[in-house]
Amino acid sequence: MSKEFGRSSTPSTKQQVEELADSKRSALLRWVERLALYIERPFNWPGNASLNIFYHTDTLSVFLWLIVALTGLYLTLFYQFGFDAGYNSVAKMESQFIARIVRAIHRYASGSAMVVTVLHGIRLFFMGRFRGARWLAWVSGVVMAVLLWVDGVTGYWLVWDQRAQLINNSFITLLGRVSQSAPAFASGLLIANKTDRSWIFITILLVIHILLFGGAALFYWWHIMRLQRPKFLPERYWLIGTGAVLIIISAIFPVGMLPKADFGQLPGLVSLDPFYLLVIPFVTGPTAGWVWGGLGILSLLAGIVPWMSFSKPPAPIQIHPQSCTGCTLCSKDCPYKAISMQPRPPGEAHKLIAQVDPKLCVACGVCLGSCETNAISLNELSGTAIWQNVETRLARHPEQSVTLCFTCERHAVQGARPYLDQQPSNTQAVEIIPLPCVAVIPPGLVARAVSSGAAEVRVVGCPPDDCSRREGNLWTDARMSRARLPRLKKAYENAPIYTFWLPPDAFAQALPVIPSESTRSEAKIEDNRPGASYTPILTWRNFALAFGALAILMAMQVWITQAWSPRVYPVTKSYVQLVVPDPMLLAFPADRFSEKYGEQPTHLILRDGEVTLFDKPYPFTEVDNTDPLVVEFPTSLGDHNLTLSMVSDSKNSNTLMIYNRTVTLTSGQVWIIMYDSLPRPK
Repeated sequence: MSKEFGRSSTPSTKQQVEELADSKRSALLRWVERLALYIERPFNWPGNASLNIFYHTDTLSVFLWLIVALTGLYLTLFYQFGFDAGYNSVAKMESQFIARIVRAIHRYASGSAMVVTVLHGIRLFFMGRFRGARWLAWVSGVVMAVLLWVDGVTGYWLVWDQRAQLINNSFITLLGRVSQSAPAFASGLLIANKTDRSWIFITILLVIHILLFGGAALFYWWHIMRLQRPKFLPERYWLIGTGAVLIIISAIFPVGMLPKADFGQLPGLVSLDPFYLLVIPFVTGPTAGWVWGGLGILSLLAGIVPWMSFSKPPAPIQIHPQSCTGCTLCSKDCPYKAISMQPRPPGEAHKLIAQVDPKLCVACGVCLGSCETNAISLNELSGTAIWQNVETRLARHPEQSVTLCFTCERHAVQGARPYLDQQPSNTQAVEIIPLPCVAVIPPGLVARAVSSGAAEVRVVGCPPDDCSRREGNLWTDARMSRARLPRLKKAYENAPIYTFWLPPDAFAQALPVIPSESTRSEAKIEDNRPGASYTPILTWRNFALAFGALAILMAMQVWITQAWSPRVYPVTKSYVQLVVPDPMLLAFPADRFSEKYGEQPTHLILRDGEVTLFDKPYPFTEVDNTDPLVVEFPTSLGDHNLTLSMVSDSKNSNTLMIYNRTVTLTSGQVWIIMYDSLPRPK
């Protein structure tokens, strides 16, 4: 913490805020937060800040992924293996009422879960919750998001419709960029389709689909392993409301079916889910390498964010053994398992002493507020330093009544900034004291401020579930309302001490000395007396607004997933595809060729009329060591004379015709010449 807290002459509040902000988060993170707060503002109508869906992205994502897992298990019970069998089983599900709704819930919950997961990552980013000891949670979260994204893609793949065909073609293109196995994979699928052995591929794909989800669950365990009291699921009303919205939306908007995948015909206009399949139109052509490379670099950059120089991670707290009484409150309040209680040597006044693990401490400061013996400090911030600052602020206004306003760094750099160092009147002074988190204030210090002449003390923190220190607002509210140790002393139960839990850009709502009746009419207050927590009482109107907004967002997601239907392949093109799964088959016509002409053929040539599409030399003495061959050529619509032949010399004088056919190609048609039916030589 900056040095001004220990000075007798305190600089301006704006200077304090700048030093405090610079020590915690960079200007980039504060700008991203300002943008996010602007987007969130419509969800923070009076009385509903605690129902802002953005505050619950962590637990809602877990709940949605749990729904995805359970509905996926149900659908797997009725899924059959194979290209045709899998597609037909999904079509049968779509024809039955319950299965159709469950399939829609599975689809829409997975899309919503991915959106909420990304929003959760963005919130952690602008709050600065990725540095220092939090690196494991951040990196595991990035890996988890990537695994879940790939898992969602494989889920679309399993349906084996035209959307799955696009995914399949994209994967083959990717294989062609990173390895030599693309022809083997492509020819293997064609053979599996022809020989009715496609169940093998679908089984492997389903196993991968399940294992990816299991891998994401493992990384989720790493994601929360350093948290004390991790919260897995949202409040009951979120569970009920989100589940009800999903069921209603799924009943109204069924997923439906696309035509079955066809190796002989490329898909036309196909709706693509932008949350999972946004890259598909860009990875089926020459730009595939750049797109996949860009996504890889972006994922790598996201993973190394904790080590990028946005700002230095804060130093851990310090324990002062001579002042520690071993009360265990700091250990209980720590959100990150960073403080443990260790036995003292025999004969000392106290049995236990607090010990901090610097590898786990994130310097949140929550433990400072739980220690009223000043046994903990954070850099130069301590209870003593805060009190010196309070005394200086009170001494500035000997002839005025002073309202002390303690607030956190997020409020200080956002909504409170216009009010720093500004006095509203000649008779009323307001002193804003910025802190890393309002939880660093021991309740005894607040009571002491009132006893020392402060007309009011207001503590302004973030809403429930929106604290950048996880539990800072929760513990502060409990301490001030005498529900948690250390408690505000009973003598100050009716003192002019107020707590406000507001979004960081709504600081102005805490400025009135006593809330007016107009303010109370907008958001019902649980209690108006001093010392009470200004917590709104949620009514059915609040829930109706919150879940009405959720239903609108869900319907928008459904519309987005069905409205985007790009054309991946041009309508003016058709394609000729040559497939040789086993080059050993070339040896059989080679023997026939040598018997007739007395020479060994050296070239395999594919022609479209007089145009040579493909010409590759094959040394037949080494043909058993060659890879499968799959090549595709775009061509115009209409009639084409396709020939496949072997040529023995450079003059093309000795030719063995293998395939000769005139075909009429239509838009998007793929004419497959599959060279796999000749017996191998003995």
